[in-house]
Amino acid sequence: MTNQEIAARISPSRNHVWLVAAPKSGSTWLGAMLEAVYGWPRVPMLDCYDRREQEIDIRMLTLHPDEDIFTPHQHTRASHPTIGIIQQFKIQPIVLVRDLYDTVISLRDHLYREHHIMPWAYFDETVYTLDPDEQIDALIDLVIPWYINFYVSWFYAEKQGLCRFLWMTYQDLKNDHEACVRRVLEFTGVDRSEEQIQGAIQGSWQSNTRRNVGMQGRGQSQLTDEHRARIQRLTKYYPKVDFGRLGL
Repeated sequence: MTNQEIAARISPSRNHVWLVAAPKSGSTWLGAMLEAVYGWPRVPMLDCYDRREQEIDIRMLTLHPDEDIFTPHQHTRASHPTIGIIQQFKIQPIVLVRDLYDTVISLRDHLYREHHIMPWAYFDETVYTLDPDEQIDALIDLVIPWYINFYVSWFYAEKQGLCRFLWMTYQDLKNDHEACVRRVLEFTGVDRSEEQIQGAIQGSWQSNTRRNVGMQGRGQSQLTDEHRARIQRLTKYYPKVDFGRLGL
């Protein structure tokens, strides 16, 4: 089925909000609040995970063709094919990012709390035989370049006027998560009552969203100066890109 055939099956008035996120950026928490406040069917735009890049599976767009839908967090870089789908199906992305120094520490936690299988770099069980500093080195060398790629792709998508979306950071979320929900509603042009907003926020605190795991500032306290310099060095190849949202 072609994109045009899929588009023909979908109501042209359907609202579709998509949470695009860098890994370990608080997207599970934000996604839980948004899913609750919208109250729309939850439609992931991929049908498998593992080591596969989380590119859009357009077949998923045929689900709930006449209803507004919300797509939970997906770790997808901007590209012309992806932007073409966003434009064709009138998808409204929310792009969530986080301080890269803190991200490295959360990624190391991820290895132990979840799994070493991820799409951003190929790790096998050998990673668990490394000492903590070596694990940090591996994450900086192998995973953080993916994050730079992710961020730069969306930065230029906005700068070049290819796609309209809303930036959000993990710090925004931690500082005032209620304001973040309201910003998203305003950006997407959806009205919700005060009761609905407060209910969505309260519900997220009762669910398992891992929001308490990602404390801010751990990257400054647990990474060495050399670690931070190596991360910062990756940005020198993009002198026209503002990395402030990543804490760089």
